[in-house]
Amino acid sequence: MTQQAVSFPYTIGTQGIVQNTTSPAKIYVDRVLTLLSTYVGQRPMLPTYGVDWSGSLFENDNDAQKAIPVAITQAIGKWLPEVNVTSIEFAGENVDGTENVILSLHLPDDTLTSLTINTGTITYSGIIAG
Repeated sequence: MTQQAVSFPYTIGTQGIVQNTTSPAKIYVDRVLTLLSTYVGQRPMLPTYGVDWSGSLFENDNDAQKAIPVAITQAIGKWLPEVNVTSIEFAGENVDGTENVILSLHLPDDTLTSLTINTGTITYSGIIAG
């Protein structure tokens, strides 16, 4: 049986119908993106769903680079155990002080893929730092 899911980001097609996908790789990438964009405690009916980014939010670069992979790996392991995180790399600081994190995944349909996540830490003065 072919699996079908709403395509992320949520969009309405030209016929006025919600866009769906039947691609297993797209479905799992969308699930990972949904998980990564949800903070723990954000969903009232599923309060432990999401990624606990709070451990890295106000850290210096070195500590954040240690905390972010742990938070991502724990969340995916808990909520999407069929997805295997093969590597998490930091691609360097952007002009705006944020940093790209490259997440490599092995999906259940044997697809190997990577996602680039733009992230940053916030200093005590409220400035975003990579």
